[in-house]
Amino acid sequence: MEGNELRPNKVGNIVRWAVVALYAVIIWFVGHNPGAVPGLVIFLGWTLMLLHAPKRYGWKNTLIFMAGAYIISTFMEAMSVATGFPFGPYDYASMGPNAIKIAGVPFMVGIFYIALGYLSWTVASLILNHADRRLDKKINIFLLPIVSAFVMCQFDLVQDPATSTFGAIWTWQEGGGVLGVPLVNFLGWFLTCYLVFQVFTLFLARDKNGVKNVPEFKTKSFWLQPILFYMLIGISYIPQYFAFMNDTTVVTDMAGQPWIVNTIFETAVTTMLFTMLFSSVLAIINVFKDKTGNLSERNI
Repeated sequence: MEGNELRPNKVGNIVRWAVVALYAVIIWFVGHNPGAVPGLVIFLGWTLMLLHAPKRYGWKNTLIFMAGAYIISTFMEAMSVATGFPFGPYDYASMGPNAIKIAGVPFMVGIFYIALGYLSWTVASLILNHADRRLDKKINIFLLPIVSAFVMCQFDLVQDPATSTFGAIWTWQEGGGVLGVPLVNFLGWFLTCYLVFQVFTLFLARDKNGVKNVPEFKTKSFWLQPILFYMLIGISYIPQYFAFMNDTTVVTDMAGQPWIVNTIFETAVTTMLFTMLFSSVLAIINVFKDKTGNLSERNI
């Protein structure tokens, strides 16, 4: 019995890989729908998080992360819908009156922040060599949330023009210079993400048993799963680009500025390659390093 407790759970590992593989397959069939990526992140990303996070932090701290991410993100989104701060003036009116909303913000938006937030946090933790396990070093308490916020905002930079300017899932009332999206949106996203991660880091730093020590930690598979899922979210925009690469239709933002459809998706892929993909590669390199900092030759 004791020997079994020291071995990674093979069933759990298989299920997590199945979730990653399922996302990798589905994205090639939904390239024509920019709104599909947020939906897949909500459902499959949420599933992977629930299979992954409790192993690292236990259910108590996992629920703290989920609650903090949902409350902070929904509050900030609702404040922006009402006042324009911090994301700029926008609304979700195009989602229709039947969408379940909290103060003008769809209920599922906070769920999305939780799923993507956990993946971004994990990528950042690995870029910083498991900084979440070394919060006794004071610099990590502040460095980890900052890097996590950058990693999460990379996705917003990739997806927002396609989902808003083209997909019109939400609408920027005054348009914006980034293919119809204003700079202030990305600044607001960074602030919101930083607050989510900073609050969780402070909770984690106070809990000496906050980070568990389970056999899965010694396997590369456990760490590769969330990294590859995050990477695949970015790669999702490649089939979208293929779907719209010859579409020269012009869409106009709320400021009257025209944008060509294929330009929006070409920009998304270009941005993804040098942001989300780059961060994923950095994290993967750290997974394959041994304790001396050299690349490990051990099997996954």
